[in-house]
Amino acid sequence: MMAAAAICEQAPVWSYELYIFEKNSLLGNKVIISGGGRCNVTTGYYKKQDFLGKYIRGSAFIKKSLAVFGPRKVYNWFEAHGVPLKLEKDMRVFPVSDNGKDIVGAFEKLFAEYDVKVHFKEWVERIEKKSHNEYILTTNKAEYTFDIIVLTTGGNAYAHTGSTWDWYTFAQNLGHSVTPLWPSLNSFMTSESWMHELSWLSFQNAILRYTDFKAWGVPKDAYGPVLLTHFGISGPATFIFAAYTAFEQVDSIENSLIPLLQPIADMDIPAWTKFLQDASVRSPKKQLSTILSESPLTKRFAAAFVQRYFTDTTIGEVSKQEREKIAGLLWHGIPIVCTQRRPWDEFVTAGGVSLEEVNSSTLESNVSPWLYFAGEILDVDGVTGGFNLQACWSAGYVVGRSILKLL
Repeated sequence: MMAAAAICEQAPVWSYELYIFEKNSLLGNKVIISGGGRCNVTTGYYKKQDFLGKYIRGSAFIKKSLAVFGPRKVYNWFEAHGVPLKLEKDMRVFPVSDNGKDIVGAFEKLFAEYDVKVHFKEWVERIEKKSHNEYILTTNKAEYTFDIIVLTTGGNAYAHTGSTWDWYTFAQNLGHSVTPLWPSLNSFMTSESWMHELSWLSFQNAILRYTDFKAWGVPKDAYGPVLLTHFGISGPATFIFAAYTAFEQVDSIENSLIPLLQPIADMDIPAWTKFLQDASVRSPKKQLSTILSESPLTKRFAAAFVQRYFTDTTIGEVSKQEREKIAGLLWHGIPIVCTQRRPWDEFVTAGGVSLEEVNSSTLESNVSPWLYFAGEILDVDGVTGGFNLQACWSAGYVVGRSILKLL
């Protein structure tokens, strides 16, 4: 949509025909349902040092597009097209209406004005290259000849919106290689039944630690809210952890991931030790679970945590060694055995068309001239918070601009 919009608004003359082939009966299904239907359209981080690190894979590649059409410009573009936006405390940007349909509506108005030919319920079955600038595109309804092809078809996440693996095959048929594809930004099913009983309890400022990375080779910490559910763990920090571990095998107890949950990110061992020591002096007859519930931990979690790992005696009877053990577990992290990715929760596909085969400045194929890529079909993905949609807007805009320069 953004690639088409950039062409519409920047073309010097009315000298082209622009087609969009849409498998569904409406545009932007994924955009509409993102962010729980509110559409986290971009991020409020405007300095590149603040947002480039949010891309788990492909940050060096996508930074050129972000420099051309970054978060601030995206914000201004939508507001200029009649969609007021708002910045929330966590630096996520949403439409004021909290309705993703308004984001898509901006494109619908533009396409009607510029006579973009949007073909609904028409999907591509084959693409063949006949010459330097001649592509034969066959759909379920007809055959077309085009000078330029743009593949902006997303990944395999949200399969119910029409996403399939087809487009990766088409890219391969046009000479491109595709990296391994795995789900990212997903929830996890876990084996901790005591945590399952704490369903919908959340930690707003937590850390998920993981040290056994095969892909990264170094420990990675995921900061943010963690939600305990009846099946396992979810929430923003969990999604970040999932992005880091996208290529780690997890399908059973034997092939599990075991992150360490630090429920309160800003309380280290000295802080917990002092808290427990002061409580033992101040209120020696209070139960340990009661004392912990007076910390930032909730009453439900404090009771379950003590029952799982300790004896719920009075704080005055807890030895120094036991206090140190409590502090160490709450700081270094409580182990959580993740046995499976929750497949219907995946939001993004990790992997895609190899970045070595695409010009990072123009997003034109290095293999097949006049073929362009943008969005999730590329091997670029980031954490939650508007960064993945931002990469799509940026790349789409650059593709449109690059096509106009070519013409």
